[in-house]
Amino acid sequence: MSLVITSNQYLFDSGDSHSAYSYNNNLTNTMTIPKDSEIAVQSVKINKNGTISINKSTVWYEYFNKLLSLTAPLSLEQTTAWIHKARPEFKDGDDDVLDLTPLELALRINSGMNRSIFNPEALGYLSCVINTDATGFKGFDFVFKQKNAPIADMSATLLSSNFFNNYSISFPTAGLTYTPATKALRAKINGGNATVIKYHNVATLTQPLSLNNGGMKINLAGVAGANWTIGMTRSNPLFVEGGEVSYYQVSQADCTRAFDFYDFKICAEQPAGTGTRHIRLYHAVNSIAPSNADSGITQKEIKYYDIVGNPFNNAGNKPNGYSWSANGSAITDCEIFVENEKVSISLFAGATEYKILEYDATRAKGENFKPVAETCRFLYPKFHIDSTVAGKQFIISEMKVHTNDGQGLPFSYTDPNQDWWSYLTLNNQDESDGLLVDNRFYNDMTDATLYTCLGINASSQLDDYDPVLIVSPNTTLYTNTDLATSDAIFGFPNQSILDAPTSDATGLIKTFTSASPPVMKSNTSIFVRLNNFNHKSVNAGKGNLSKILYSLPRFSADGSTTGTGLYYEPSERLYLKLNNPSDITTNEFNVDFVNENETLATDLSGKSVVIFHIRKVGDK
Repeated sequence: MSLVITSNQYLFDSGDSHSAYSYNNNLTNTMTIPKDSEIAVQSVKINKNGTISINKSTVWYEYFNKLLSLTAPLSLEQTTAWIHKARPEFKDGDDDVLDLTPLELALRINSGMNRSIFNPEALGYLSCVINTDATGFKGFDFVFKQKNAPIADMSATLLSSNFFNNYSISFPTAGLTYTPATKALRAKINGGNATVIKYHNVATLTQPLSLNNGGMKINLAGVAGANWTIGMTRSNPLFVEGGEVSYYQVSQADCTRAFDFYDFKICAEQPAGTGTRHIRLYHAVNSIAPSNADSGITQKEIKYYDIVGNPFNNAGNKPNGYSWSANGSAITDCEIFVENEKVSISLFAGATEYKILEYDATRAKGENFKPVAETCRFLYPKFHIDSTVAGKQFIISEMKVHTNDGQGLPFSYTDPNQDWWSYLTLNNQDESDGLLVDNRFYNDMTDATLYTCLGINASSQLDDYDPVLIVSPNTTLYTNTDLATSDAIFGFPNQSILDAPTSDATGLIKTFTSASPPVMKSNTSIFVRLNNFNHKSVNAGKGNLSKILYSLPRFSADGSTTGTGLYYEPSERLYLKLNNPSDITTNEFNVDFVNENETLATDLSGKSVVIFHIRKVGDK
């Protein structure tokens, strides 16, 4: 007669040989089990997490920007941000109500968190993980990270398939062709002014620029004597030609090619009444003064040549800007920089840099580019070339774009789970939520109120961008969050705003840890299975033989169905023969906790203990 005490060596429930629901014990010395023996379970002690119920109304909200405040007043309308609704991932075929283990729920929350952050520097870096100790499930850790390093130049990896021609439906022969070997982006059509098709030589790169010292550098030697545009625009998920923004007011634009939308651009164009090409800067800002709900945005000029201290602020460049036709400074390259919300542009004559527009918080509003805001957080490089002669081209010297998110998954142009503008457009919310953001004060050039663009901090992260979770409705700061229902499920009962991380790794990783374990229930049956002996049982539900020895009752000795330290001891042990006609020498006990379908009971955590009783058949 023997008692054998088995247990896992507590590790996180990784599914290895020491997890709470599957473990392997090896003896230092062998033990001998006499012939004709039988085995039963003497007692069991486990920590059972149970399940947490969610439904399609399980909602929280996410905010990622400068913290809103009542004491040092800062409202949502004074930021470039939006408050995004989020929910756990529901897969095709899922019921409207799901009972999930903490691990299963964490994975679905993880997906929901990343699908609602809508920032290329944070996408894929957010996670929800199980928080456990030796006593079991304690709740969740909600972890917020962002890429904390400038992205490398990706120009060598670009393919022709990464570009699409914006006007290929109406003008299928127009556009730009990209040759990876030479990094050349060449115009397809040329001709005189009557050749309307050449004005539609436009292509967009379908990978978003990094906001962490991202941007691009383009060699201009191949567009001498041509009109050209280098810019950045938001996504166009419906592929409406020239129609990234439905409320773009073409008739009010300052530029000559007004039909073609950009959020930011530098171009060489021929202003009305001149035959000379001049370099000009534009951004898409509010089109009607004062800002109101009925207005839209349009491309307005930034007159860099009128800015005191600008390298091109001289009589020779007024009133139309630097002459590209003459190119007296021998400009060879153009570089666009993006630093979070700041956009700057430089021109180069060889190694000599001319900062045609560098962000400066001390300047008047109309002397800087608008901030990069939530509607255009995903910025895609966009190009145009038209000329009377063939062979005009850009050479892409540098291109600092994202190809994969923080989980290594590829960025997908127009994906509504990545890019908020795509989400708005595909859900018909662009003219409501999108317009509200684009109509804020920082886009109204008639409003002298300055907005200070946020940049990159010393840790190479988006400066002053802090994560906030809104888990129940808030009516003071983070408003329009009436549908939030996740405070209890997340482990923050009766709380609303989570804006003070439980831990903050020097600003790099911000973690919100559940204040208490979420309430769980148990709807599953659990069985003890001993895998490496010759006993036999039958699992009729599975239609096969089994190694199951014991079924845990619904209630533990103290009447609990879930929790820590659940203890079970049968009032009468049920023995199964080991079918050993001779002695067994063993040094191993391989124990699983399984559900009725014999899948592992992954809702166990922490420390598990099973005591087996072995005796000869007929002994008492």
